[in-house]
Amino acid sequence: MTDTNEIIVVGCGIGGASAALALGRAGFTVRLLERAPVIAEVGAGLQVGPNAMRILRDLGVNDYLTQAAVLPDRAVMRDIRTGDEVVSFDFGAGFREAYEMPYAVMHRGDLLNGLMKAAEATGRVTIVPGKEIVDITENGDTVTVSASDGTSYTTKALIGADGIRSRVRKHVIGDATPVASKYVIYRGTIPRTDDIENAVTLQAGANHHVMHYPIRGGSEVNVVVSFKSERDVVGGDGWGTVEELREAFADVNPQVARLLEQIDTTNRWVQFDRAPEAGWTKGRIVLTGDAAHPTHQYLAQGAGQAMEDAVELARVLTEFGDDVAGAFVEFEKRRFDRTSAVQRGSRFWGELSHVGGAEADQRDALLGTIEPEDRRFIDWIYTTRDDVPLPVIPPHRDSYEPLESERVLS
Repeated sequence: MTDTNEIIVVGCGIGGASAALALGRAGFTVRLLERAPVIAEVGAGLQVGPNAMRILRDLGVNDYLTQAAVLPDRAVMRDIRTGDEVVSFDFGAGFREAYEMPYAVMHRGDLLNGLMKAAEATGRVTIVPGKEIVDITENGDTVTVSASDGTSYTTKALIGADGIRSRVRKHVIGDATPVASKYVIYRGTIPRTDDIENAVTLQAGANHHVMHYPIRGGSEVNVVVSFKSERDVVGGDGWGTVEELREAFADVNPQVARLLEQIDTTNRWVQFDRAPEAGWTKGRIVLTGDAAHPTHQYLAQGAGQAMEDAVELARVLTEFGDDVAGAFVEFEKRRFDRTSAVQRGSRFWGELSHVGGAEADQRDALLGTIEPEDRRFIDWIYTTRDDVPLPVIPPHRDSYEPLESERVLS
């Protein structure tokens, strides 16, 4: 059993580590429980916008990331067949002045390590691996979580930061099944060559794309390959195979072809999200990050929104004192509209990126009118101001309803 004055955070990913760090710096004692016996962030590269970079600065994490982060010159979208530029956004001096911090890219593991080191440096955060939560019991003024190894922890406040398949979410909301898209993902890092620009590059075509950018001081390139697979059920043996990948990317420009030759195809991933859904709180329990508002990757805001959650959680718990339940209700009230806009905006941008034919021509003509220094379409994501309205997101083509049959790849 633990001191009930400790706050328990379940899940030591970027969201959980950020929450523990923010709470520790605010003066709270935190125990961070992670199901994995060894804590290591899976995946490869990660984009960190200036909204998240400001948080890392304020939480004292930047000192741990000096060698890990790369500051790209711009973001650019290209036609995957020809390599022609469609639109770009400049990340130079004007961008940094507008948002106080640069746009950065880095390895997910480097960011997680920095967050954990900064959290432990507060002297108020204890990280405990090998704790798979199997039961949650509410006891009025406290909550008890039980782990598969027989240990239990009692707390005045429980924060579920345990990802898309959150055990805590199942207790709070009850919906265990996230929504799988038909897009398969292959990803990894490869050595950087001279033809890879210092940019976040999206090479897009009809129902497929490649995203790439330098990481780890510019010595490596993070590559994400994705395409829509209509074969087999999602996650099935015949879904998203290497053979289908080669077919999907048969007509691509030479740079993309070289990247595809080097990408590791041993593992593939399913892309999940959920529709925005209220009800993140239940008494002294609250959801955060992907457990509350999972999103597709197309706005590169999954980690950023989890970090924003972390800061807001520390703020409301400080403001509300002993009224933990009230603090959590206020947290959701402050965060719901913005995270919902990110969820829906990510879906919209993903659909827009994957159109083909005449629709792609129309998209390219429209995007081609945007100047590199024009930040109107991204200002709501990165702004430091309170007067920038959230966007109105057009309806989605794809349903939020779960597919009738899906499997999960290991």
